[in-house]
Amino acid sequence: MAQPNRDAALAAFKQTFRQLAPYKHRYEVFKDFVTMAACSLHNGLHKEDAREEEYLRIIGQYKPDDQQAFPKLMAQLVAALDEEPRDILGPLYMELEIANKDAGQFFTPPELSDLMAQMTFAQELDKLATQAFITAGEPAAGAGGMILALVKVMIMAGHNPAEKLWVQAIDVDRMAALMCYIQLSLWNVPAEVIVGNTLSWEIREVWYTPAHHLGLWKYRLRRKEGSTEVAPSPKEQTPEPATATSTSQEAKPAPVIKATQLGFDF
Repeated sequence: MAQPNRDAALAAFKQTFRQLAPYKHRYEVFKDFVTMAACSLHNGLHKEDAREEEYLRIIGQYKPDDQQAFPKLMAQLVAALDEEPRDILGPLYMELEIANKDAGQFFTPPELSDLMAQMTFAQELDKLATQAFITAGEPAAGAGGMILALVKVMIMAGHNPAEKLWVQAIDVDRMAALMCYIQLSLWNVPAEVIVGNTLSWEIREVWYTPAHHLGLWKYRLRRKEGSTEVAPSPKEQTPEPATATSTSQEAKPAPVIKATQLGFDF
């Protein structure tokens, strides 16, 4: 079903993108937009010098007028995502014909992701009546389409994903993983997005969404048996918010919160 607001935002995004930096290859422009958007979202809450330097290095390669176009692209993406949790960047990547088809890189259509999520997870959400939250693992996340479909199912069932869901998403392709990070961040999904190889468990980068930090999920996950949260390498470590502790009471063991691990291994 067509959504006028989303369609208008997508049309505006495509027009801005096609006019931006004609002296650069479209793939490079899209990759630079994704990288800078991810760095901006990350450093808006927890600044890391390496990501700030990456942002400045990229934006410095563009002319002043083109530099002003990147915030427009971000605003148009936000508008396109606003109506419902849905993969916007993946289909855009395919439609603009800049996807790496030679590497077999294709993104699942949002309609198919919605159908799979409804068939697979609708009944699983009933467990939230007795559990504090659920966790989901996506070993080949792409742009996060399946996770966004799960978020949509949760919202339709009356659950707040920011409080009831934590996600670990992995992709071997850095740009795909950052596309996932952007969209989960904009939909306020607590998540750990990993750039790495699921099969060999090679972890190159770890990106935590703002909702992960704001919801103190680092500490919530420590109270859950079998947590799969990974520890980033020292250079990628992001400072976590501190919590006040009381010295007037003797420390007591934290209770274990039972949670369900969902998977996307279809």
